[in-house]
Amino acid sequence: MDVADLDHRHRTYDGWIPPTVAALLHEHGHYGVLREAAAHGDWFCARRLAEGASADALDGQATALALLQPFAATGWWPAVSTVAGLLADWERVDEAIVLLRPLADTGHRYALRDLARLLARQGHLDQIVALLGPRAADLLLAEELVELAAGHGRDAEIDALLPSVGVGPTDPFESWGSDVSDTVPLHATFLERQGRIDEAIVLLRRHVCVGGIVYAGHAEQLASLLARHGREAELRAFPAEGGEEYALTALLDLLEKQDRVPEAVALLRESAGTGNPHAAFHLAELLARHGRHDEAVEVLRPVAEAAGGDSDWIIHLLCRILVDTGRADDALAYVDDYFARHGGNRQEQALMRAKVMKRCGRAVDAEAELAAFARSDEELLRSGTVHGAIALAERLVQRGEPQKAVAHLRDRLDGAKVLRGEHLRQPTSRPQP
Repeated sequence: MDVADLDHRHRTYDGWIPPTVAALLHEHGHYGVLREAAAHGDWFCARRLAEGASADALDGQATALALLQPFAATGWWPAVSTVAGLLADWERVDEAIVLLRPLADTGHRYALRDLARLLARQGHLDQIVALLGPRAADLLLAEELVELAAGHGRDAEIDALLPSVGVGPTDPFESWGSDVSDTVPLHATFLERQGRIDEAIVLLRRHVCVGGIVYAGHAEQLASLLARHGREAELRAFPAEGGEEYALTALLDLLEKQDRVPEAVALLRESAGTGNPHAAFHLAELLARHGRHDEAVEVLRPVAEAAGGDSDWIIHLLCRILVDTGRADDALAYVDDYFARHGGNRQEQALMRAKVMKRCGRAVDAEAELAAFARSDEELLRSGTVHGAIALAERLVQRGEPQKAVAHLRDRLDGAKVLRGEHLRQPTSRPQP
């Protein structure tokens, strides 16, 4: 095994049993199949066995490590991260640090982040600053440095290491290919960690709207900051140039935490009254959280009717509230009545009914509801897609045919076998007379 091969198989499942199938094999007790696949280098099976073993005592830890170490020894990040996480959970922090160090030394940003967090658990602030400080141009690592160094009296030193204040690309889709970094959130967080709340507010307020462009991330962070520090008046007078929805969300959260639920309800009713379906959705959630389920349902009913064909998200919440109050039959009746009046796809109706049934513990009824729309084995076989191959393998495992499921996956997902099969199916050309 090497990193390139592991990356390829992790992405394509080539020669491996996909994770959902591995989980079903474990759930149905087919441990021998999992062990055989793991012994042949199947990461998903090895990880699933390790997860089961790690919950046991010391012997379980040893078993889990024996399964995962061959993968981690290659330096492949998913394996290194998994093993380091287990070691840390078991309070074997020194071993986790040793495992992460080689990758961190190569500059791997996630290994650096995780190593810094482990060093923080041991109080090694000097090592954290030495590790992350020279790499603070990477915002992920700069944010980690700010978080881990907070409250240790090193503010001036950390401040000098951070990149200067600047906004990012005006178009969020440019951020992937742009060298411009948005460091305003980083500096605002740094100021807040120092207790310099007023300065953080001023910084964010100055950058909510720059050059006529509203930066939603800055607006959201400003609203959250004001709410965290009880700055209610400033939330209510949020800058009119953009981000008012974030201010409303933060204000509602503040009011609810202060047990001022009637005020929060009144604010949302006012917004919902303008025809805002999102406000109605949040109002219903708020009412339900405080035991006012009948009111929540009455808020949602007219919204679902007005939304026309785009009402699924409203109906799902309405049904969830009904189920949570022991009214599953009312939820099913509502779904049927809605589709009878508005029309729609019968399969969509069945999916909604099945969700209601699953939520109230009627899994068998849910499966029966969807059975008429399930694709046959032959359809899945003919689909020629990875999704179809996995779905059929899952079905075979659930029927108690694990070996058949594995053989099917090998035929459909093993790259070399598929390539040979495609080549053999190609018609041979004959010379023209």
